[in-house]
Amino acid sequence: MKHINDYLSVPYVDGGRDMTGLDCWGQPRFVLHNVYGKPLFKSFGHVSPDDKKNLTNSYRQIVDQFKPCSAKEQAIACGFRGGNLIHMGLCVFIDGQLQILHTSRKKGPSIIKVSDFYKLFFEVKFYEYTG
Repeated sequence: MKHINDYLSVPYVDGGRDMTGLDCWGQPRFVLHNVYGKPLFKSFGHVSPDDKKNLTNSYRQIVDQFKPCSAKEQAIACGFRGGNLIHMGLCVFIDGQLQILHTSRKKGPSIIKVSDFYKLFFEVKFYEYTG
C-alpha cells in the first residue's frame, strides 16, 4: 500500500504488524517501510501495548537508530507519561498540513493535528528513523 489513506481502514490489533491489523508500534513501522521506503525497524510484536515498562524498554533498545528532530513528515511521534512510552504515531502531510497518523484500541486508525497529539501526553518527542 502506497497511500496514507489505505491505512485508515486497517483495524487496530494488539501486536499487529501487517495489513490485517496494526497497533501503535506496528503502524508507523509499516507505513515508513511501505509508503516511504525505509527499512523495517525491530518489530517487538510480542510486547503487549498494555505493558508500558516493556514497551519503554523496547523503545530504549532501538532509539539509537533514530535521530531526535522536530515534528516533520516521516518523523515518529512518541508520547510519554512518567518517563514511560505510552503511544506512537507517524507525522504525515494531509491536505497540506502536518498531522499524525496513529491507531488505538479505542478508536482504531485516525489522523489528528500535531497540537492535539501534544495534549494527550505529558511529554512528546519526535524522531527521524536513520536505520
